[in-house]
Amino acid sequence: MKDIKIRAVSGSLYAATLIGAIFFSPFTMSAIIFIFSSLALWEFQRLIQFKSIIPFMTLALSIGYALFSLMTKQTEDVMLYIALILNSVLIILLFSSKKINLNYPIKLILSLGYLVFSSYFICRSAYEGLTYSPWLLTLLYLSIWANNSFAYIFGSKFGKHKLLPKISPKKSWEGFFGGMIATILLTYVIEKELNLFENKLWILFALMVPILATLGDFIQSYFKRIAKVKDSGSLIPGHGGFYDRMDSVIFIAPYYYLLLKFI
Repeated sequence: MKDIKIRAVSGSLYAATLIGAIFFSPFTMSAIIFIFSSLALWEFQRLIQFKSIIPFMTLALSIGYALFSLMTKQTEDVMLYIALILNSVLIILLFSSKKINLNYPIKLILSLGYLVFSSYFICRSAYEGLTYSPWLLTLLYLSIWANNSFAYIFGSKFGKHKLLPKISPKKSWEGFFGGMIATILLTYVIEKELNLFENKLWILFALMVPILATLGDFIQSYFKRIAKVKDSGSLIPGHGGFYDRMDSVIFIAPYYYLLLKFI
């Protein structure tokens, strides 16, 4: 019971800090995303036994560019393609059960393409062109939290059929569909009130989140299994580290930004 209370308190503080920063101003949003992403990046580098300041410098520069909309369209497109291709490669590795060869170039590419570029797209998802639109990013976080929370609840109560037991033995198909139903309902309610999407694209978003959030969690579990650790860190009591908390949004962000480009 004590662990559940600690988890609830720390999770609530994490969520309140994020949502408060998003609605306060684009500056506070960018600052919090930078801090949280830097901590996640630090934890990820520890998992893969990599030490380099280059990804942290690139993260600071890219989020600064995101805040002031300074990134050129061509550079942004290249970053997006790299992030999407790298995510696809990670999915293939995940289901092929192959162990990635973590040499220096691969570690640098993973740090940049998988974490840094995705963190940039988390920030950019809060903009419609040059206009700051906090609800776009808030919806992304709320949908991920709804999916993860209800996937855990349904999985704990009814989970019998495992999704990918070799990577994450606790995740089940029952939990997956429970999270998907919760995400669809939440997205429907918010879309009905705010009309954020066009041409019923909210349906695609609501279906996309559970699938990608689950894959993002699996990929994080994949790296933790390589490192032979349970959690990426211990900075958030009851939740592990910031990489544990951000694995879903890191993986989803490039796909979400790609969807927003079509709206």
